[in-house]
Amino acid sequence: MTISVIIPACDAEATIERALASLFRQTHGNWEAIIVADDRRDYAAFLSAKGVSDPRLRFASTGQVRSGCHHARNVGFDLISGAYVTQLDADDELASDRFETLKPLAETYGAAADNLLMLDEETGAELGTVMGKTTLLAMLDLADFMTLNAPLVPLIRRDHVLTRAPGIEFSEDVVANIQLIDRIGKLPVTAASSYCYRIHRRSMANTSGASERFERGYSDYIERLETGDGFGLQAANRRVAADGLIVKRALNRAFMDAQRAEPGLGFQEFVGRKS
Repeated sequence: MTISVIIPACDAEATIERALASLFRQTHGNWEAIIVADDRRDYAAFLSAKGVSDPRLRFASTGQVRSGCHHARNVGFDLISGAYVTQLDADDELASDRFETLKPLAETYGAAADNLLMLDEETGAELGTVMGKTTLLAMLDLADFMTLNAPLVPLIRRDHVLTRAPGIEFSEDVVANIQLIDRIGKLPVTAASSYCYRIHRRSMANTSGASERFERGYSDYIERLETGDGFGLQAANRRVAADGLIVKRALNRAFMDAQRAEPGLGFQEFVGRKS
């Protein structure tokens, strides 16, 4: 297979068919999907009962319940056979031309991403794109990336694929993006959106106590960058990443203050108000 797609699945019965349908619509059809159960459920049997069957679907399990997306993705990394690797959350969707568009860029630059679109799962309302409105291909260095308020979902050439860093759960996608850009220098990001990231009330970022957990996570990561292993980054990029996370921690603290006054406020809504 050309492209390996890792799909962590936990309580995913309501949405995984939609995610897979977006894979089946890809104009570049040479892919495999590795569905990694993180809830000890048999997704092969579940999908078969729904009439969903395709030889490109493979199934694995963490053997645990809610061990985290980082762990599920690492289980998937051990099973990939593609020359390119990407991820798809079980409640998200891809545009039909995503692989066809990103693969040539990833071949040239080592990885490529898109102007990720965020949608409210309950209302279907667009919450914005990670890069805002643009018509140009962007080449993001690490300082550019650290200004974004959402992670990217890159298609990565296999020689640049790293497993998820141990001890990382909150913002694990952000840390993975940082490590990738450190390796390849600049990440091409298309102006068009081909990954639809659905935000819902039960997601990790919106659960009770999430802001406090992000506060602890940011503080731990900053300390690790400044005095620890630095996630293996080059020295100059450790400082860039640490400075960027300090800004993100300050934004999270401002969000915590705003939430105390307005308990129903969501993070993306808060960010939109500040833009």
